[in-house]
Amino acid sequence: MLNDSLLLQEKINKLVLLYEKGLFKEALLEAKYLVKKNPNISIIYNIYGVINLAIENWKNSVECFSKAISIEPTYAEAYYNLGIAQDNLEQMEEAIKSYTKAIEIKPDLGRAHEALIHILSFYNPKKSNTNPCIKANKLLQIQSYNYKSEKKISDTDVINFFYRSNNIISQNINALSLNETEIFRNNTIDLKCERHFKVFNTFNIIPDYCFGCYKVQIEVKNVIELFKLYFIFDNLKLKNNNPRKCMVELRPKVEAPYKGFIYCNSVKEADEVYNQINIILNKNTNLKTSAIIKRGCSEFGAAYPEYKKIYKNKEQPMKYNEKWRIKEKKIDDQLMQSDNSKKRRLRNNLAGTSVCDILIMRNWLGYAKIIGDASYKKIIEDVNIPPHIEKKLSYRLLKYKKETPPSPD
Repeated sequence: MLNDSLLLQEKINKLVLLYEKGLFKEALLEAKYLVKKNPNISIIYNIYGVINLAIENWKNSVECFSKAISIEPTYAEAYYNLGIAQDNLEQMEEAIKSYTKAIEIKPDLGRAHEALIHILSFYNPKKSNTNPCIKANKLLQIQSYNYKSEKKISDTDVINFFYRSNNIISQNINALSLNETEIFRNNTIDLKCERHFKVFNTFNIIPDYCFGCYKVQIEVKNVIELFKLYFIFDNLKLKNNNPRKCMVELRPKVEAPYKGFIYCNSVKEADEVYNQINIILNKNTNLKTSAIIKRGCSEFGAAYPEYKKIYKNKEQPMKYNEKWRIKEKKIDDQLMQSDNSKKRRLRNNLAGTSVCDILIMRNWLGYAKIIGDASYKKIIEDVNIPPHIEKKLSYRLLKYKKETPPSPD
């Protein structure tokens, strides 16, 4: 009997290894064989489902996870995985139920908390649910900042907004956190930035797609001003509903700590957005902002100075090198073997404030504390420094402390 158990474990280990190597076709055949021979082993069904997730067989994966749960009703990881499949099938209520069940069984399952937080940023549950994260999100939606297009956003507006919002978080889900530092709006266009950086970092070439990528970049001087930019972006009405984000800068060789980006498809569109956002900034804030039109990412312009030059009424000085296309294909071939379930689906965020937003804002305040921007004290005195931000900023922490004068209290 012991030998049979060891033999089965070896087969399960082999199955997991096939999955980890990206050999999904072989893994699928092996999993199908194993569940046939071992119809009452929940972990095999869970692995079978994960393999189906990787190749986007969402319906098959639902069947696998449901079977795993029927065998082992307290299988938290299977509930979490079931939620991923239902999420991708646009079954939002079912996905929320699965994520919250996983949390109920295993409260320290961070992945389930994160998945729930993200789904609540674009979907309001219709069905009753006692999960404290869902409760907090509903309360935040009710008390969102009252934006008025003709009214200046004051420091007091920011302070009161965060005080109310942070109290909701503290009273319901204070232990939760996210490792993210960017708040998006209207993020339904897949810019495939991770793929493009993989091309650039592997071959030191700029992807073809990035030659048509333009953005309006807005730099603000402290974290209070970043909050104000968040309010504007949350309520911004653009002709093409351009995706946008507010963020703190973690990249090692990129200057200006606080930024907003509005993504555009042409120089003409970027120029129109630039003019519109400048009018709005003048109406809503007293910010001394630095708005510019940029092409692609800063790293590309640093490697190829001609790339970052922008002409409004004639062709750009640098064009895509067709010899690079074969190298791009090599990366795409590699990505074809990657696990598609790990790619987050892009959806329009709900207007107003979410749990996701406030947890990221907490990270912004920790970032401000690290770099010596004392304006965070106006918002909240007691700030925890997120370990992931401290780690990412370790290489530039001394530089910021030397070069960035603290904002007045």
